[in-house]
Amino acid sequence: MTTTVIALTLIVGVLTFAAGAFLASEIAVRVLRRREQLLSEERKRLNAAWKFLKEVYGVKKPTRR
Repeated sequence: MTTTVIALTLIVGVLTFAAGAFLASEIAVRVLRRREQLLSEERKRLNAAWKFLKEVYGVKKPTRR
């Protein structure tokens, strides 16, 4: 009887841990996708701004040295 209770407790613990790990990974993936989307939108705006400055004012992007 005691071993059955211990075994069931361990099984429930492992399943709970696995479910928690799965949910944590899903949340992390959603956060990373959202950040990627925001960065992509920001990159598009910056590229459009540089294109405008280049066409209208002849501004060049600074080079890294």
